[in-house]
Amino acid sequence: MKKQSTPELQRVPLEEVCLSILAGRLSDNCMDFLLQAPQPPSEESVSNALQVLEEVGAINPISAKKLGSRVEIITPLGMHLAKLPVHVRLGKMLIFGSLFGVVDRVLTIVATLSSKSPFMANIDNSPQVSAAHRVFRHSTSDFLTTCNAWEAYMAALTISASNARKFCTKHFLNRSAFIEIGDMRRQFFQVLQSIGFIDGNQVKSLDDLVSSPFNKYGAREEVINAAICAGLYPNVAHITSQLSESTAALFSKDERVWLHKSSTNHNKRLDSEWVVFQEKFATSKTFVSATSQIQPFSLLLFGESVIVHHVERKVVVDGWIELNVSAQVGVMFRELKCALSKVIQERMDTSNANTATADSIINGICRMLSIEAQK
Repeated sequence: MKKQSTPELQRVPLEEVCLSILAGRLSDNCMDFLLQAPQPPSEESVSNALQVLEEVGAINPISAKKLGSRVEIITPLGMHLAKLPVHVRLGKMLIFGSLFGVVDRVLTIVATLSSKSPFMANIDNSPQVSAAHRVFRHSTSDFLTTCNAWEAYMAALTISASNARKFCTKHFLNRSAFIEIGDMRRQFFQVLQSIGFIDGNQVKSLDDLVSSPFNKYGAREEVINAAICAGLYPNVAHITSQLSESTAALFSKDERVWLHKSSTNHNKRLDSEWVVFQEKFATSKTFVSATSQIQPFSLLLFGESVIVHHVERKVVVDGWIELNVSAQVGVMFRELKCALSKVIQERMDTSNANTATADSIINGICRMLSIEAQK
């Protein structure tokens, strides 16, 4: 047994710490600031945290005049994320869930990813347990599978607490996980109210949320998937070929990956060429888990760099995601990305926010996502 515990800065993810440093204007260089601590974290852990913050769009690093120095500038999105008590990727998912009018289910997804899965009640993966869980399985998304289970639990709870307990027993689900998810949904809902992404005058409580303007597109799965992609990007894999009815070849950039057997997308023919995933881990192979099939428009919207090749009639996102869409679509999404950034920036000062313009932009994006899904 160790004589003393490992210092907190050396054992926790540093994304939230770096955001707090920048939001509080303690420094504009997180590496220099953290390395001055009595027991500093490793340079690698700080670099990894800053890379994540760049990927989600929370910071813009710029080179300073002095050779080798760097300055991190927190973005409006980063300022919002600094106020959310959750990992920055999940915080971004919450923000776009509220912007895109799908906040109810996104609250469930983020709450589940922040706690424990209700499907973890039984280690024994018996046919009986698998069959009981299968009734909630969504055809393309592990995240929406969780939503199905949550909504079924809430329907049972509406009758009575004892009925909810019987429901969990019958379906081999973890009731304590559902209770924790409910608590976290309330917490995230209140935080979104406090930072201006849900209007407390329009929505007093979670009970009012489903029928509110902030859940306008709550039944549109393609819009929910876009909000999921907003948070998890660049965790994306491309299906380069369908090897058989049940096996697909997936690559995340240049790395071959496999869908984990726990995913609803495992061992099946996929309808989309693109999959977004929560995490990647290596055992005998490199697996991705907690996945959802997504469409190209989500990648155009949340990729960092969008390069339009007019002659080849294709668009390349971040140097490796090649999409067969028209140049016009690529240019249009570049403009939409800029407009969306302005909407987020305006939320920093709600007194000057142009609500009508913001609503028009968001509604346009959601309609395009819906049209794409119908093709």
